[in-house]
Amino acid sequence: FDQITSVMNSIGTAWVFVLLVIINLDIGGRALLNHPIRGVPEIVALSIVACVFLQIAHTLKVGRLTRSDVLLDWIGRRKPGLRHLLEGIYYLVGAVLMAILFNASLPMLGKAWLQGLYVGAEGDFMAPIWPVKLIILMGCLTAAIQFLICAWSEFRAIVQPPAASENLDGGGR
Repeated sequence: FDQITSVMNSIGTAWVFVLLVIINLDIGGRALLNHPIRGVPEIVALSIVACVFLQIAHTLKVGRLTRSDVLLDWIGRRKPGLRHLLEGIYYLVGAVLMAILFNASLPMLGKAWLQGLYVGAEGDFMAPIWPVKLIILMGCLTAAIQFLICAWSEFRAIVQPPAASENLDGGGR
């Protein structure tokens, strides 16, 4: 599973680089040649969503999902078991939210696929939206699984706290 999230993250990172190139070429084309690249705004709009969902599971896995740990750090110094319990609940809620998002997005993929929905203007630039809807579903699924893996790890830490020597290295979250 780690390889899947890493590959998805790498694809998202490469995609961001491609966007950087496309946007700069579009800006250069507008400024120097008075001729923009067709479809750049549509491509960027779809890509931002796709990149987020390609990278969310890996971001969670490496502990880089945005959140504030001030209260949890304070609790963890006094009652480490309570911190693990609260973290586990947090991860379970995250998994449930990803499952709800998956469930809500599934009909959107079907609609985009069956009706051939696209962005852009016919005769100018058109891009189908179903690939992004599919990426959203894949991202929700992998993020939900990663949330469950994290929850399991936290709940297991309540029962099997790490050895004292593991806490001396100053590492951690």
